[in-house]
Amino acid sequence: MQRPSRLRPVLVDPLDNVGLVSKGDRSLLDYRTQETYFNTIRARCRETVGTLKAQEDDDDTLATKLGTMSLGQHGKATDSASKEALGAASTVTATPDTSRIIMGMRKLREAIVASARNDPFARAAYVFIIRRTILWGQPESYHPALLHLLRLMHPVMPLSKAEEKEFVGYFLLDLACRQRDFATAFRIRKWYHYRVETVDMVLAAMVHGDWVLFGSTKQKAGMYERRLMGWADESMASHAVQCLGKSYLSLPRCYVERCTGMSWEKLRELMNLSWKLDGEMIVIKHINKR
Repeated sequence: MQRPSRLRPVLVDPLDNVGLVSKGDRSLLDYRTQETYFNTIRARCRETVGTLKAQEDDDDTLATKLGTMSLGQHGKATDSASKEALGAASTVTATPDTSRIIMGMRKLREAIVASARNDPFARAAYVFIIRRTILWGQPESYHPALLHLLRLMHPVMPLSKAEEKEFVGYFLLDLACRQRDFATAFRIRKWYHYRVETVDMVLAAMVHGDWVLFGSTKQKAGMYERRLMGWADESMASHAVQCLGKSYLSLPRCYVERCTGMSWEKLRELMNLSWKLDGEMIVIKHINKR
């Protein structure tokens, strides 16, 4: 009779049970395994952000919750509660659990591509991954997913008009705000006959360095758009600082913070400003008295 082992069983995370297809692991090439693995990723997201009272497909609610899992990038949400959560999340570093989820999404993407799958499940998985990783500020995840969805999936299994507008818009914002590739952004815009006021104003603001238009548009944009526009926050704030510095001797602190979209402390640290704070006024230039 065999004695029971006194060693505790090794606990293996379900997301670690399979490897990358590019590294030779073929476990995820099976369609049913892909669907099971995707459900595991969704469940892990919900475990990480807490129990949701909304329905499973209530994407706006889930997106707001997932915003608190930021991996250290800048971005803001639409309502005040989301702004507070995302503001606090901007300082959060990647944890082992969030990193594991991101890697699990990559494994699933590779498996879907390798198995040449293009059906409603594959599209739903890519939509889920794109939206979540945009909120997490992970371009290495959402950018290739956007390219695959628009270039390979959409021509074979077309997205709805609303979905096409949504994801083409994300692609354009990423090109303009993160990559600064304006030529490609306008070429893609023309190719898809894309006309959405919010994205058009962002493109115009980025090309012309119009920080006033950029700030006003960001206030009206949705959660995902604001997250993508966040890649350009520092460059727009820098441009605003240059304009204010050349035009004024002093300004109210609240006005400078409103123009740049940053607090005075953060602005001074990032821009290495020589401006001085005098009460509630920011002194830009001192006039030498004769």
